[in-house]
Amino acid sequence: MNKLSDDDKEKYCVQLGQHLKQLRAISGCTQEELANLSGISKERLSRIENGAFTMKWSQFTSLVFVFSMNSNTKEYLFASKIFTPKLLQFYQRKDLNIPPDAMVPIADALMQEFMTDFKIYSSLSTDMDSQ
Repeated sequence: MNKLSDDDKEKYCVQLGQHLKQLRAISGCTQEELANLSGISKERLSRIENGAFTMKWSQFTSLVFVFSMNSNTKEYLFASKIFTPKLLQFYQRKDLNIPPDAMVPIADALMQEFMTDFKIYSSLSTDMDSQ
């Protein structure tokens, strides 16, 4: 399995911290809203955004989860190379020689169940059917 060293994790934390204000703006969140979503205090988020504090790995993971739920911020994570193949392989528990999954398809059998709980746009279903 792919492993990240403590140095790797620190570099990811620093990099996300440098992009945090932009990611928050793209998501349309105030610091207070992001604090409620991530479980990180508003004061700590402010210190991270201002470069006064380097986030911990658990905070990185929490923020990545929140930003992965928004298509615009998820795209930004890829575009700014915060989501690297190595990071995705780590989270997906894959070896370095196995490419990470960037899209998770939903089986047809589960699609009906999801449609009752979530509004699934027809373009998602169409894209999935063509694969």
